[in-house]
Amino acid sequence: MPNFNIKASKYDSASEPQAELAMELFELSLDYLPDTLPILLDVGCGTGHLSLDLAGLFPKRLDCLDISKEMLEICREKLQVNFPNVKWRLFENDAESFEPDIKYDGIYCNATLQWFADVPKFLSRVKKWLKPNGILCIGAFGEKTLCELRSAYFEAAGRQLETAAKFFSLDKLTEFSKKAGFDLLEFSECIYVQDFEEPAFALKTLGKMGVTGTGKKPLTRSEAQKLKEILANASFSWELMAMIFRAKECPYFP
Repeated sequence: MPNFNIKASKYDSASEPQAELAMELFELSLDYLPDTLPILLDVGCGTGHLSLDLAGLFPKRLDCLDISKEMLEICREKLQVNFPNVKWRLFENDAESFEPDIKYDGIYCNATLQWFADVPKFLSRVKKWLKPNGILCIGAFGEKTLCELRSAYFEAAGRQLETAAKFFSLDKLTEFSKKAGFDLLEFSECIYVQDFEEPAFALKTLGKMGVTGTGKKPLTRSEAQKLKEILANASFSWELMAMIFRAKECPYFP
């Protein structure tokens, strides 16, 4: 996983697809939240793209979780300025080992699953964090994401681009969720295109998001130059998938 503490200050300037996905996920979830004030969790909240929308619902409580201290500090500043009267808490922790002290009406996980080591295991764990009839809201990037970059990289270097990010299909995430005990209630899917005037700026923007290569063999100078030439007038596609799940069997928690 990238070091998001280093990238935190530049993340908002680069993360248009993440913000777009957060908005889509938030709007899709509204019909499934309870009529009473909900208790919500934002997993991998980052700098607060989704947290601010959730705080705008004036929930009974909002918990925000992220592994990056610096990301959380930016999220904290935004919440303090915009929603000082909302009851929110910030947790610096790895979502794959986090243990909450309350149950939630809605758990949101936006633009985060691609960094997890074991997605099926996380889904099995997160089911236990929900109240009866609670919902799990997942915003993820599909397999078509960054297809232009991967194609250009292979043409320039003759090998596949290796990155820490894992992109799943809608069918695969639905399969994972079904095995974890969830039913898919609703989903939306679209392609978001991010345009850049210069290929160098496009690659720097991806770096600010944390999408960097992890291959043991770095690009040579000539390969890097060829990559930039192929990516001239670059545009990157992001497959945005917003999904709302509910547990098949909701155990009672007092």
